[in-house]
Amino acid sequence: MGVVVQTHWDREWYFTREQFVARLLRVMARVADQLERGDLQQFLFDGQVAALEDLLAHGEPDLCERVLRLVREGRIVLGPWYVMADEFLCSGESLWRNLEIGMADARAHGNCQTVGYLPDSFGHIAQMPQIFRHHGIESSVLWRGVDTPHSEFDWVAPDGSTVGTLFLTQGYYQHPFNVEDWRGALNRYLEQIAPRALSENLLLTQGGDHLLPHAELAARIVAFNAEQVEYELVQEGLQQHAERVLAATAGRRPRVQGELRANAQAFVLPDVLSTRRYLKLAQQLAEDRLLGEIEPLFAMLDVPLPERALDQCWRSLLQQQAHDSICGCSADAVHREMVSRFEQLQQRLDALRQQALLAAGMVSDEVARKPGPFADDAAFTLFNPLPQPREGWQTLTLFLAGEAATGLRVLDEQGQALPASLLSVTPARQFHSPLDDFPDPVIGHDYEVALLCPLGGLQARKLRLEKAEGVKQQVLKGIANAHYRIALDAEGELQIHAGGRLQPLWLASELDAGDSYNYAPPPQPERRRHTRFTPIGVRRCGDTQEMLLAISARLPASLDAQRQGPSGQDVECRGTLRLRLHGDSRFIDAQLDWDNQAQDQRTRLVLPLNEKIAESWSDSAFVWQRRPLVLADYPAELSRREMPVAVNPSYSAIAAGPVQLAHRAMQEYEILAADGEQQALAVTLVRSVGWLSRRDLVTRGVGAGPDIATPEAQCLGEQRFEFRLGLLGMAGDQGGDIELLTEAQALRRPPLALRGHGDKWRAPHQLDNRALQVSALRRRAGALELRVWNPTDETQGDVPPCGIASYTL
Repeated sequence: MGVVVQTHWDREWYFTREQFVARLLRVMARVADQLERGDLQQFLFDGQVAALEDLLAHGEPDLCERVLRLVREGRIVLGPWYVMADEFLCSGESLWRNLEIGMADARAHGNCQTVGYLPDSFGHIAQMPQIFRHHGIESSVLWRGVDTPHSEFDWVAPDGSTVGTLFLTQGYYQHPFNVEDWRGALNRYLEQIAPRALSENLLLTQGGDHLLPHAELAARIVAFNAEQVEYELVQEGLQQHAERVLAATAGRRPRVQGELRANAQAFVLPDVLSTRRYLKLAQQLAEDRLLGEIEPLFAMLDVPLPERALDQCWRSLLQQQAHDSICGCSADAVHREMVSRFEQLQQRLDALRQQALLAAGMVSDEVARKPGPFADDAAFTLFNPLPQPREGWQTLTLFLAGEAATGLRVLDEQGQALPASLLSVTPARQFHSPLDDFPDPVIGHDYEVALLCPLGGLQARKLRLEKAEGVKQQVLKGIANAHYRIALDAEGELQIHAGGRLQPLWLASELDAGDSYNYAPPPQPERRRHTRFTPIGVRRCGDTQEMLLAISARLPASLDAQRQGPSGQDVECRGTLRLRLHGDSRFIDAQLDWDNQAQDQRTRLVLPLNEKIAESWSDSAFVWQRRPLVLADYPAELSRREMPVAVNPSYSAIAAGPVQLAHRAMQEYEILAADGEQQALAVTLVRSVGWLSRRDLVTRGVGAGPDIATPEAQCLGEQRFEFRLGLLGMAGDQGGDIELLTEAQALRRPPLALRGHGDKWRAPHQLDNRALQVSALRRRAGALELRVWNPTDETQGDVPPCGIASYTL
């Protein structure tokens, strides 16, 4: 039996990063001692190189040199990941860069294992085998999400890419040699794993979260081998073990297809999809700026490439995607620090954007030059960061100095006015600090403008903004275009008429006695539906119509002291819903501002489907995923099992029956059973919980971490939700699905309004196949690299069904 000595290193969780770094130095000093004495043959550093990066940044020189020498000797094993990310809360491109950076770092330090080691991620995306194969990884080792009788199987991605996989049937956290009755613990472990193995090559991942190896480990292995003849324990590396087992089981392993989110054998902790949603939003905003703004700018502008700064930005983002970080299931102090790091990352991205514009001569950082540092957006460039053409309406915010204008004109390169609607004017000031003079603010206004300006793939158009006489706004009773008619009925309920059907929309709240990992209803559940809206204003601004509605909800203030039901006191939560129709757009542009004042509850956006469905669809990393219907079935009593998973992940798009939803960071949804034959799509907006982990949940009756109070996970205060709603599609129709995915991409990677004009733009490239989804465009090694993925089951160009492809342009 192979003994792989390891530690799983959460960089932050119930302790902050600094606290865990201090522990890391103590653990690794002991590991180095044991390796140098020969008590340990090899040590697996958790498959994520960021842990070594932390050690090198904080350790004393002597320890750092000892560890690096052991890495070069292959005694401390690194890679392939930079961090162990949550796979459903980041994009496929982030997972790609995670492996790219992790493997490069590991090889630079001296060794990199090519085993896809994912012992603690909360389920696994369908495309991970394909991602692995693209990076030269042909095997994987997993725990959560797998439901197969054997500890060896072939994991198959939607495109057919396959990796031989070892299933840690009892989990990675196995430390029998650390306990007093180590013989009994080891024998019990062997009794559990041996019947499920397809070969005699068993595996013990000796170690656990933040644990050091026992000082007598080597002696205990010798003693155990001498006391019996059935097993021979040998210290070895994970890759060595995996290669031997997979060779021995070739042709006998069952095939397991696609996504792994089963929880019959291990918790997958599904409600981390919505815990502390503000972190998910901050992560998406930063990721979208890197992929949809900064990298395309430096790809298409003929300016120096800031390679080091881009690398630092990616590392900062990837560190935030570690599973206990982005999942929101850590101590409050950890997530306060994450918010600060996200803010710092945004500041770096602001600086990189300005660096690109300065290098391109579009703006200046000196007073003496023109345009000066205080120039406004009177001259601006509209840049499409995607290689596919764009034709629809775009909403831009542009700044002009001086007095407020009642109207605006946007002029193209020939001086012709483009279709544009002025939506709002807000007083604003911008602060600039030139390199050669004292900083001063510029006083002016922000203008929110809806603009219809066709753009070719990666095209940059020079436009001008002029103040003009305003057009009188029309006051309407409802809003309508060729596809929709939207109004309130006599009861104040929102009615969306589309294609002969009526689509209601409301909010629903229910008490939540769960923790940061799992939702759980209390014994006395309290569920309330909020259907009535109050009109604030309905207007037409040029070709844009807007409806502004208020909604309020009285909710229980919290659970009672015994966590059995409502506290007996109510609080009021208020929100504002803005709906817009741009011309004859197929999608309704929606924004909900919601002020949550209630604790211990879950609030969701609900869209009744008016029919029964058997499946829904949503996007995850590099895949458009079919999701069979699973209705929630809440247990009446506690057990040691986790309730079957009913909530689904979505990165940016959901299709359920006739309802299509493109969104930003609304990443958990569920299909609800309603009265009679009706079902509903429910998308989680807010989960308010006050504990990292508890042991009294009917949905998971044992702990998933330490029982630590996390009052900041109640998520009190204001949040904004942006989404686009389409009602004329049908889930599973590939033409409609592509349209939805295109709309989601447009929401998350819109055209960029860049200050100034410049002549350093490279020739644009156009990708005419609209089915292909763009993952990234970047300049690398002196060339442009484009990565796309195919969400369909048909070949698109030379990209096979469900394939991922990279091109040099």
